[in-house]
Amino acid sequence: MTQYAYANLITQGKLLERGSVQGGALSLAGRRFSTLVVTFEPFPERRLLELLRQLAESGGRVIWSGPPPLLAADGKPIRAEWEALFGASHTPTAAEGLLAPGKHVSFTGRLAHIPTMPILTDFLVDRLHPVAPHAGTETVATVKRHIVGTHRALGKGSATYLGFRPRDDQSESLGYDIRTWFDLLDTLGAYPGADNTERLSRTGDYLCCRFPNGAVGLARHFKLTEEDWEGGFGRNTEHDAAYLARVPAPEQKLTLENFAVSGHKVTYSGVHCLAFRADKTGMLTAFCGCQSTKITVNGHETIFADRIVGEIAWAPVDENRRTPSGAVLQLHTTEAVTLTLPAAHLPQALEVYAEGRAPGSKGERVPSHRDGNNLIIEVGAAHASRWLYVTPPNLSPLAPSFPSDEGAPGRGGLGRRG
Repeated sequence: MTQYAYANLITQGKLLERGSVQGGALSLAGRRFSTLVVTFEPFPERRLLELLRQLAESGGRVIWSGPPPLLAADGKPIRAEWEALFGASHTPTAAEGLLAPGKHVSFTGRLAHIPTMPILTDFLVDRLHPVAPHAGTETVATVKRHIVGTHRALGKGSATYLGFRPRDDQSESLGYDIRTWFDLLDTLGAYPGADNTERLSRTGDYLCCRFPNGAVGLARHFKLTEEDWEGGFGRNTEHDAAYLARVPAPEQKLTLENFAVSGHKVTYSGVHCLAFRADKTGMLTAFCGCQSTKITVNGHETIFADRIVGEIAWAPVDENRRTPSGAVLQLHTTEAVTLTLPAAHLPQALEVYAEGRAPGSKGERVPSHRDGNNLIIEVGAAHASRWLYVTPPNLSPLAPSFPSDEGAPGRGGLGRRG
C-alpha cells in the first residue's frame, strides 16, 4: 500500500543480511543512507530494532510508520523494546487500530508547517495507532485527541513514530496533489540541499536522477498523464491514436537556464531527455541528448555538433569492459553530423571506427582528427545510427585484423565484452 517514488525499498531480511551502520549512516551495497523508514513491520526481528537504535544514536534518522509491534519474529513480546526506542507507550486494541475515515491528521511542533492530511478509508492500512509520549518525546501529529506522531532526539540522530499511513499522490489521482510523505521526510532532513534530485523531482517539472558514477539525467515529468489504454501484448496504431487524442502528450522541450542539480548548474535546450557526466570544471566526459548542439555545465560551454540532429550520445568505455588496444570511448548519432568531443582525458593519438557486422568488431574507419583538446569526427550518412568506437592507433602492420572471435579480450575487438 506504499507508493513513494523517491526512496529505495528493501526487505527486513536483506537489510539485516547486507546492511550495517557506519559513520552515522546505513551502509548497503556500496551506498550510504542517512534515513531509514519502516513502512509496515508487524513482526520485526530483534536485530532490526538494534540496527535502528545504532543508526539513530550515530546520527541517522529512523522513522517508523504503522502499528507498533507486539511480537517479534521469534513470537515473543517486543513492545517494551520498541517503546524504549521511540520514547512512547502504546496500548493495543482488539480492533487493530482506530477507524478514522474522513478525519484529518494535524501536525504540530517541528512538523507544524505541514498541511493537514485527510484519512481516506477504514481499511486496515488507514487505521490509527495512538501512543502516549514519554518525557522528552515531542508530539508532532494528532487526530482529534489522539497522539499519532512523535519525535525524539536519540544520540546524534532521531527516532520518529507515525501511527498512521502518510500519503503521497503527485499524480493527483483524486484531483489534487498531496505530498505528506515528502514533506515529512524533507522536514526531518532526508533530502539535504536545494539541488537534491529527489527534492527537484517531487517539487518541479522535471524528473531528475543521479547515478553512482556521477552521471545526471532529467526529463519532463509524466506525472499528470493518465494511463488510459487497454494494455495487452502488442500495440494497436488506431487505439494509440485515439488515446493520444484523449490524453495529449506532455511538453517534451527541455529549457534549462543555470538549472541547479546534484552539484551542477546546467544551461541547455533540447527535447525528450538529457543525461550528462562532467568533471569538476564542467568538461563533459559523457552526454546523451536530442535536438541540441551544446550544453553549459558549471560555466563551461561545450559545442559538440555543427547542426541539430535527432540524437547524439557518447561515453567512455569503462575499464572493466575494455580489451587490450580496444575502444576508450563509444558514440552514437542518428544522423550525419560533425562532432566535436572533449578529449583532454583521452589518449593523444586516436582513431574512430564504425562497428562491423559482428557486435564489437571493427568496420570501416571514420574520418577524424585532433584539434587541441577536442576530437573532431565526421560522421557520414553511412555511419549514422551505428555504434562508433574511438580507439588508440592499431600499431600492427596487418591491422585491422578480423579473427573469428573478434571482440574477445586481447584479439583486437572494440571492448564490448559482456
